[in-house]
Amino acid sequence: MVDMGTGYDCFDPLAHTDNPAITGVPMQNRQLLKNTMAAAGFRNLPEEWWHYTLNGEPFPDTYFDFPVSRCSLR
Repeated sequence: MVDMGTGYDCFDPLAHTDNPAITGVPMQNRQLLKNTMAAAGFRNLPEEWWHYTLNGEPFPDTYFDFPVSRCSLR
């Protein structure tokens, strides 16, 4: 498990990506995720360290909901 300072889908202010109350390894992990995702063309929702959106999203009004499994990666 990677320590991000809060759990996924925590809606407390502690989940804000750059919350100064989060320090050390959890903040380093958040910054690593943020920088890696930015380099791949994604932007972060500042209130949720786990929430990213593709810049220039080609289908901004479409909600994609489908199961992901290992066999779908083949």
